[in-house]
Amino acid sequence: MPARKPSRGKLSEKKVIYTGKSVAEFSAWNFIIFLTLAFILLVVVLTQMNRTSFDLRSKAGLTCPELTAPRAEDCAGGWTFKRDTNGCLGFFCEPK
Repeated sequence: MPARKPSRGKLSEKKVIYTGKSVAEFSAWNFIIFLTLAFILLVVVLTQMNRTSFDLRSKAGLTCPELTAPRAEDCAGGWTFKRDTNGCLGFFCEPK
């Protein structure tokens, strides 16, 4: 009886058993699925970070107050609309 030769299959020619398509055809879809999921994760994380930064500023008292129109009688020199040291817009009394 002659000895059997071991069969050596090429690794690059793997076939999916059920469909008969090569693995290389599915690897492109894996990359597209990965990019889609990564983009969704990025959107979720950025949305949550934006909410968190707003919450932290409001809890620390760093948000700008709501403006109400001042009364003209309260300032003899007149009111000036400008930014304060925190960067918030406000009315300031200008002396005569």
